[in-house]
Amino acid sequence: MTPGSWRDRIPVKSQILMGICALCILILALVFLSVYPAGPVAVSHTNATVHVKILEINDFHGHMATGQTMSNRPVGGAPVLASYLKSAMASGNADGTIIALPGDVIGSSPPVSGLLMDEPSMLFFNSFANQYCTIGSNSPSGSCNMVATLGNQEFNNGVPELLRMINGGNGTTNITHIVDPYPGTKIDYVSANVVWTTNNTPVLPPYTLRTVDGVTVAFIGADTITTPNLTTPANVKNLTFLDEADSINRYIPEIQQQGVHAIVVLLHEGGNQTPYEGPTQVNATMQNDGRVVGIVSRLDPAVDVVLSAHTHEFTNAFLPDSAGKPVLVTQAYMYSRGYGDIDLTIDRSTGKIVEKSAQIVPTYADQAPGTSPDPAATALLNEAQNAVDPVEKQVIGAAAEDITLAQNRAGESAMGNLVADEERAAMKTDVGFDTSGDIFANISKGNITWIDLYNVQPNAGTLMSMTMSGEQIRQTLEQQWQAPLPSSNLIVSGVSYTYDAAKPAGSKLISVSVNGVPLDLNATYTVATVDTLTLGDDGYTTFGRGSNMSYGPVDVNALVSYVRLLPQPVNVTTDGRIQRIN
Repeated sequence: MTPGSWRDRIPVKSQILMGICALCILILALVFLSVYPAGPVAVSHTNATVHVKILEINDFHGHMATGQTMSNRPVGGAPVLASYLKSAMASGNADGTIIALPGDVIGSSPPVSGLLMDEPSMLFFNSFANQYCTIGSNSPSGSCNMVATLGNQEFNNGVPELLRMINGGNGTTNITHIVDPYPGTKIDYVSANVVWTTNNTPVLPPYTLRTVDGVTVAFIGADTITTPNLTTPANVKNLTFLDEADSINRYIPEIQQQGVHAIVVLLHEGGNQTPYEGPTQVNATMQNDGRVVGIVSRLDPAVDVVLSAHTHEFTNAFLPDSAGKPVLVTQAYMYSRGYGDIDLTIDRSTGKIVEKSAQIVPTYADQAPGTSPDPAATALLNEAQNAVDPVEKQVIGAAAEDITLAQNRAGESAMGNLVADEERAAMKTDVGFDTSGDIFANISKGNITWIDLYNVQPNAGTLMSMTMSGEQIRQTLEQQWQAPLPSSNLIVSGVSYTYDAAKPAGSKLISVSVNGVPLDLNATYTVATVDTLTLGDDGYTTFGRGSNMSYGPVDVNALVSYVRLLPQPVNVTTDGRIQRIN
């Protein structure tokens, strides 16, 4: 056959159709490669700038379920949060969107997530990952849209469990796995300041790079250096938590050597600010009661944005770095009640951020898009709830009468007595203290279920014991009337006292006894309390000066064990351990 003779045998019309088909195939191939590139592809970028959107969700703490309120409006929950995030992602007003989680995604979680070792929460965030995200943090793709750092609560169950949550597997768990085996997370976790003590090397990659429409953004992670004080020593064994600012600055030159000049920090530390609506206000100020201000003031000027967390507050402000340059700092409440919508404009030629602004968006369920909860998140929540129902409905005991939060004139309540007695019994101490602000629900007459007790103490605080002097106990009691006035008074066990409401602050106590014996100011006593009080929560700073501190069980677990051992039906009343005159 002579060259080209095969074409002579095909009709002209057929040849035309074949040519058209070949052209169509070529066009489809070019379109496919532009949307799903197989690897680095030379792309002609025409815009001088690139618009990157970051959606920040901090301190989720496993709050999958709906039912929260903020400003007297329904807010939050996984289905509602998902509807907001997906709406923001679909808005089309950015060249690329990154979801960033600056710590405490898990830990101290409600039962629907916590009883399942927070696997439902990790699966929830996996649902936002694009096709480039893979399990674990060892070989991330620059096109993955998910990044996170560690918070103190990620260490609640120790390092092996933390690594299981990232890398997958069922480990030694004895729970229902919604996906079995648990697949791990598609979130790319980074942390620059959590290192192995033996060799000072990071437990996780210190930073990761993301490329959006031809420009690259670096994300550096750092956890609060106070983490060892917020968990049991065994949970952070063999780890060292380095200074946050020093650790972040350490990796700036390495990032810049790779030609990257847009740098975002995920920092699990925060501050406090009066909330407002709309874009970042240039003159917005922050209170000086959080550590984030000091950390930002020491950052390398190359850092453009800090996504903060930990204090569960609103933050949307410019704070000065070490050179006085403004750094955009954000935080979006907690528990799925809001998210930060951060907009960055990056100069394509320099790779630097030239404009930055943010809005903190509450996830209200009574307005769009929250009025249309995400179906997939709803299905996941329902599956998780079905898995934990048998535990929640387990009967632990019975109440002879209602056990309530209602306080008498002196400030004593039946529920306060039950909880304080439980904490003292669990830690086997002379006395027990907590605050009335740490108890949240009444128990009705009749059967007491596991969820009833959880609702009393839902914060998952860790019990602690310590040694305090009689004088420190006296000071602690007097702090109930200090200025500024604490939001909650103390609930007590093993202690009885009388105070004169007419006397000045600092001198209100008339008498104090420990187990029926007058308090000896020079003696030492063992004291049970909850971990947050040792950190000065609500102004009760004297607890932090105790010695010989040791950790015990989670408060709700101690309450369950205590109620099981009480004579049934349980009969708890006020007994006059707190007396008031005037």
